[in-house]
Amino acid sequence: QQIASHLRLNQNRFFSNARLLNTKRKATNVCLIGKPGSGKGTYGKLLAETLQCPLIVIGDVLRNHVHLGTDIGKEVAEFQKEGRLADDNVVSKALLAHFEIECIGNRFPDSNFGFILDGFPRTLAQASISKSWPSNYQISFAVAIDIPDKICVDKMLGRRRCIKCNTSFNISDVNTTDGFIMPPQLPSPYPCTKCDIKEHWERRIDDTEEIMTKRLAEFYEKSDPVTNYFKKQDDLITFVPYKGIQDMDILEQKVRDKGQSVK
Repeated sequence: QQIASHLRLNQNRFFSNARLLNTKRKATNVCLIGKPGSGKGTYGKLLAETLQCPLIVIGDVLRNHVHLGTDIGKEVAEFQKEGRLADDNVVSKALLAHFEIECIGNRFPDSNFGFILDGFPRTLAQASISKSWPSNYQISFAVAIDIPDKICVDKMLGRRRCIKCNTSFNISDVNTTDGFIMPPQLPSPYPCTKCDIKEHWERRIDDTEEIMTKRLAEFYEKSDPVTNYFKKQDDLITFVPYKGIQDMDILEQKVRDKGQSVK
């Protein structure tokens, strides 16, 4: 109850504090754009660790509001009951409340980066709304993770989770003629000494080629306008991970270089 009350208080206080927040040192804030199966979540976690800033996953933020029973959470729950995605303005409010509580107080003092967003903006409307945020919370630029559709499908179909140790793996072995080399992500040692692959490794029920194809089509429909939005403003960098997470140093350098240019 105390956490929920604190969240409500900060949520209501946010807009009255917006002018003060604008006077703080402007941080470099990044959003990630990537297809299902592109590894966006993994790259986001690794990048956040390297840049010493929080990774904010919009799905987690919304679920937390619902769990705590905040006013925003109640709005999100109503959309969920109707089987709809939360309204763009509601999502924006949820993020602003989260920024007020988490990002400023917990930012590493030696980092020039404020936060990394995963899952926002998903629509052109959300991208436009974010331009009205206090300057310290506005998105500085976007990172598009560019991987061919077939590799995304292969990676999604290769996902496995061990129901015994609750660890995720990927059995897909990508090695293409155009230079993409992504070996399987398996436990070490392999085979695993703690669980039985045939008995304990599960594949998600929705990880089928038909569903993956549909999700990719939905991604292009919603995300292409967002990608073009950042591209037109010269606020987009593209990362092609030919060697998967082994290319993290390339991604880090691209982000740091862009971060310097937008200051």
